[in-house]
Amino acid sequence: MSANLILRLTAVSHSLLARNRKVSRRHSTWGRAVVAALVLATAGVMLTSLIWAWLNLQVVTLNYQISQAQENMKQHLELNRKLRVELSSLMAISRLEKLAVETYAMGPPQPHQVLHLP
Repeated sequence: MSANLILRLTAVSHSLLARNRKVSRRHSTWGRAVVAALVLATAGVMLTSLIWAWLNLQVVTLNYQISQAQENMKQHLELNRKLRVELSSLMAISRLEKLAVETYAMGPPQPHQVLHLP
């Protein structure tokens, strides 16, 4: 390249830089308000998302606890049913009579052992 062309390009670039330095920025109040509104809206969306996620976690946790409680209740009801069957078999008259005769050598009461109340 010729020296003259390099000089011209340098002069043009210096003049462009000088012009750019003279331009001052105008601060727009609308621009700041829009940015502030966008920041607030983004923060609101994020806060809402966090609350929604936390609530969903609580719902899942409570549903798990409910299902565990229902399973526990089923087990207790089954145990209660088994215990009632066992109680009825232990209190059966035929079993008690057999136990009295075989284990305790008991028999029907004698007539003088019976008291008649008025």
